[in-house]
Amino acid sequence: MNCSEAKKISLISILDKIGAKKVKQTNREAWYLSPFRNETTASFKIDLSKNIWFDHGEGKGGNVLDFVMRYYKCELKEALQILDDESFSFHQPTFQDDAIEKEKKYEIRAIKPLANTQLINYIQSRRINLKMAKKHCVELHYSLNDKSYYGIGFKNELNGYEVRNKYIKMCLGTKAPSYFNNNSSQIVLFESWSDFLSFLTLYPKAEKSYDYLILNSVGTLNTILNSDTNNYLYKCTNGESDKCIHVHSDKCIKNTLYKELKYDIIICCFDNDAAGNNATRKVQDAFPNRIKDGRSLYPTHKDLNDYIMKI
Repeated sequence: MNCSEAKKISLISILDKIGAKKVKQTNREAWYLSPFRNETTASFKIDLSKNIWFDHGEGKGGNVLDFVMRYYKCELKEALQILDDESFSFHQPTFQDDAIEKEKKYEIRAIKPLANTQLINYIQSRRINLKMAKKHCVELHYSLNDKSYYGIGFKNELNGYEVRNKYIKMCLGTKAPSYFNNNSSQIVLFESWSDFLSFLTLYPKAEKSYDYLILNSVGTLNTILNSDTNNYLYKCTNGESDKCIHVHSDKCIKNTLYKELKYDIIICCFDNDAAGNNATRKVQDAFPNRIKDGRSLYPTHKDLNDYIMKI
């Protein structure tokens, strides 16, 4: 991919891919909570006709490549590789109201144990242990824009669901990580639920040996690494540790000086691509003496699921 091709990739598709929160969209622009920091008022704007962005909180903006280099903290060559590795939509400039994607309205109608034959066939086609899948996933029936669908549901910490079947890959609700706390001194990080379940397929006896954090999007990583905004990797030492696991109380947020890292060892099992390299590097930079790169298990495969499908 060259620079000209990269600039034609839709910024909207990139923001959706990393799990950025869209607040408003008109026929001319889209507003997001900035993917570069934590905020409650949207300050990140995309010009839909020009396919450019501007962050009012920083007073900076640019094109697709500028965004990727800023977000992944990488140089031009790596930015092109990231864009080439991922599947994005191409930008189609328009001023027509009816060409703007309408806000999708969904309703979860039923949450059941995983039993649908087609969904089970999908799990088995991915070589994932069915017992593990039934333990950690559900069968989700939902409506989207008044049409009925079903899929495999994997719940996150904000009560959203990663939804998968043979044909779709999406999130219902707010994009967030999924966290499994077994009170271990070691934690394993994955990009997706399928990698998490692939790991448990390979090592079923390790299910309770580690804590697990599934990003569900590399876009959640910056928040996870920030001690002010998460309690997955950090613990409070001000006497309220139990309240800090999932609840961001005012006291816990303010007393960030009383937080410390929970884990002696952090094992990164990310993808073997530019985005995975960048994510691993970010974790290594944040915790330089505690990281193990779990990709040594699958050095010639894209990810853990790709590995178990080919062994």
